[in-house]
Amino acid sequence: MYDTKSSGRLSAIRRYPVLYGCFWALMLAAIGIVIVFLIAQLGDLQPRGITAAAYIIHCIAVFFGSLAASRSAQSRGWLYGSLTGLLYALLMIAIGLFVYNTFTIDPSGLFRVFLMAAIGAFGGMIAMATKGDD
Repeated sequence: MYDTKSSGRLSAIRRYPVLYGCFWALMLAAIGIVIVFLIAQLGDLQPRGITAAAYIIHCIAVFFGSLAASRSAQSRGWLYGSLTGLLYALLMIAIGLFVYNTFTIDPSGLFRVFLMAAIGAFGGMIAMATKGDD
């Protein structure tokens, strides 16, 4: 599961595939949010478009984060991918709770958590299906 020959700053976190995938998902989300922010400031992006872009960014971030997690784990891609999506969704809920105090348990919120876990599982399955024979 863990390659002892690898070195670098992320080699320690690679031991924990879900954290590794969530790290990459958060980094991709941060980059995407900065891009949307710049487009909104320089262009004419409506609030509805910002909301749609945010959902798209989160879905893409979870997908690629689950790819990274599953490749790091090298097995059970759907499990590590869905756990990455679930952790990412819980982190977004925690941020929303602490920053905006807007957490409510409603069908819409639960659907978004389920959707992130499902996207993560799909990304994990794709990672395992496309991995090369090392």
